[in-house]
Amino acid sequence: MDIHELTGAEVRIIDKFHTKLKLIDDYPDGVVPVYERITGTSFFPGGDGLWKHGHVNEDLKIGGVMIVGHNFDNISGFKKSLSMGTEPITCPTWRNIRKLLSDSEINIEDCFFTNVYVGLMDSESNVGVFPGSKSEIFKQQCIKLLEYQISEQRPNIILTLGGFVPPLIARLSIDLQEWLTVDKISQLDSINKQFITGARFCGGDVISNVIALTHPSQRHLNVGRRKYGTFTGNDAEIAMLVKATQLF
Repeated sequence: MDIHELTGAEVRIIDKFHTKLKLIDDYPDGVVPVYERITGTSFFPGGDGLWKHGHVNEDLKIGGVMIVGHNFDNISGFKKSLSMGTEPITCPTWRNIRKLLSDSEINIEDCFFTNVYVGLMDSESNVGVFPGSKSEIFKQQCIKLLEYQISEQRPNIILTLGGFVPPLIARLSIDLQEWLTVDKISQLDSINKQFITGARFCGGDVISNVIALTHPSQRHLNVGRRKYGTFTGNDAEIAMLVKATQLF
């Protein structure tokens, strides 16, 4: 019998995600499972995917915003975050995404931060091609887990980070078919498909507004090329975020 049945306690949605994570067992060469949970602020699967600095978020917000990165970290970076009890929130990824959310008047506590790929890179660097992307079996397992996360959170808004995420999440929605073959966000900007309203997931059970964003770790290098309507650069991304919030 589960401990929650004995105590009558409600199982947190985020704990369901960690339980599902343990079912992934086909890690390819160069990728190792996340073996512990960062207690503080961290993207899932390294932690709970919640903003915990100065706040006590017991669970993710149903509806809200899902922010989807590509993959988490390498082993050494994960160990460092474990010892700190949090990911470094002054790093470019967290610093830039916090500012973008604030400038767009999106409450960071309404956000769930996750990744398409689970596992840690077994390498000295956490940049470059993620080894797990070379295994179609592993890729399918990770995308299935992401779909489960979407089905549970039912996000009003989904934000993808960087150019590698759009073709992966596109496998989960018939309304993102133009995203399947892209590898650069500029390709979406050029055909005005960087912001998709009313995208259907989970057989149409979940409806979300989906926006492709510049990866925050390299934002200063790439955001200047963004386009949306009459907006360019940083203003283009803020305009999309503001419009997405107004639709709910």
